[in-house]
Amino acid sequence: MTSESFEILDHVEQAVFVRDFNGRIRAWNKASETLYGYSREVAIGQLADSLLDSEYPTSAGDLEASCIATGRWEGEVKRKSAHGKQMSVHARLSVHYDRAGCPIHLVETGRKVEDKSVEQELRLSEARYRNLFQALSVSFWELDFSDVNQRLRTLRKSGVSDFRKYFLDNPQVVIELMTAARVADVNDHTVVLFGRGNKEGVLGNLRPFWPDESTNAFTEAVLSGIAHKPHYWTECKLRRIDGSVFDALFTIAYPPDLSGWTSMVAVIDITERNRAQEMLQRLQSDFAHAARVSMLGELTASIAHEVNQPLAAIAANADAGLRWLETDQPEIDRARESIKWIMEDARRAADVIARLRSMAAHRAPERNPVSLDDIIREALLFVRYELQARSVTVVHHPSAESPIVLADRTQLQQVIVNLIINAVQAMGQRDCSRRKITIRTNVVDDKISCIVEDTGPGIHPNYLVHLFDSFFTTKQEGMGMGLPICRSIVEAHGGCIHAENVDLSGGARLSFILPAPDREPCVGEQRA
Repeated sequence: MTSESFEILDHVEQAVFVRDFNGRIRAWNKASETLYGYSREVAIGQLADSLLDSEYPTSAGDLEASCIATGRWEGEVKRKSAHGKQMSVHARLSVHYDRAGCPIHLVETGRKVEDKSVEQELRLSEARYRNLFQALSVSFWELDFSDVNQRLRTLRKSGVSDFRKYFLDNPQVVIELMTAARVADVNDHTVVLFGRGNKEGVLGNLRPFWPDESTNAFTEAVLSGIAHKPHYWTECKLRRIDGSVFDALFTIAYPPDLSGWTSMVAVIDITERNRAQEMLQRLQSDFAHAARVSMLGELTASIAHEVNQPLAAIAANADAGLRWLETDQPEIDRARESIKWIMEDARRAADVIARLRSMAAHRAPERNPVSLDDIIREALLFVRYELQARSVTVVHHPSAESPIVLADRTQLQQVIVNLIINAVQAMGQRDCSRRKITIRTNVVDDKISCIVEDTGPGIHPNYLVHLFDSFFTTKQEGMGMGLPICRSIVEAHGGCIHAENVDLSGGARLSFILPAPDREPCVGEQRA
């Protein structure tokens, strides 16, 4: 073979080397360097079988004779690399002749034979993957992001570094990326979920499946890939082929090597789950409303007293005003003063009625920033007469930080009124010489707490674990719904509620914790 022929061998992807019939290597291409680990300079001139520690299925002499007789040989040869690693090589030997027809060289091409157990395991793994891909009732997609990746490289070369800002300033680019992303494969459930008769109807670009309202979800998925995150998931809206939109849990897993960005996507239809959650929230709201109305019934005497006070004052001031006007010399200034008092008492009565209407109203919860201590003060107005009638003293220690929570004012009032009424009733079961309720608010880090303590008999240890269970009650006429509803309200606000005894001598302490606005919920709780 000429030197030019030897150089051509470097362009062959398989390992190729040439040896003479003395066994010495005369040519050694780059693929041989990669496979066996020996450089060309080291290999040329060496005895091939000694260098590579070759083991043939027959003797080397018989193999050479067979090769000369037939012109070629093919089979597996065991060899050792420069690093001492054993390997099996599938070798093909062919004889090279001179112009006179005499054999002068043996040309060998070889490729490494992978471990059969590894190959089998790979086949089994692929079969398992395919079974999961097709059998699960989850929509699986295989997305080809290679065009998207190429466009991102181009943008980076052009000087774009803050992709989030760039996408925000150039929303049309996101749409272009969405069109560039290709659906390479889907499972059968995807065809059913998205309303196509066959798989080919789903393959193509992503744009038809993403309504405008979910563009931000796609943007975040791309940004997660740029940030080399292993996966990204979100709840968003997706669109079927017929144009209808459904709620979806969208998850994308990125490969470790993002050179091609072939990614696996899972889509789960969560429409029914969301409907069930909405129904549960409505039921919880209904129960909370029923509990408020029931609580108002228990506070009838207190409510009547609260309304009667300003009404009685209005009547008295009106009578006084008439008398001032009916004298021989009408006392206009005093009559004017009486009218001012009437107006103030009327406002007091209107405030009482407004609080009652708010507590009794059946409406959807509405979250707003509110002062927790202000809500406690308003709750105390509801139960003021009840506290006076039962000789209960209330001490309110507001936090110096004036804690603000993101909450529904009426629902939070309901929680606090319920805790106060429970404390009043508990102290009524015991001959307490000193009936006192202490309410404290505290701010610690990103959490806001409200603590209600009483001087009653405390909570029986056997009852502590059941105190927030639905329909559990220690009262003869109780329904067992007050504290469970308090718990559902607090948890719906991202908080948690807890009960314990103050000490061994008695007294109960109930406390709830809410997250500060723009903070995470309590550990173990989910933000509503």
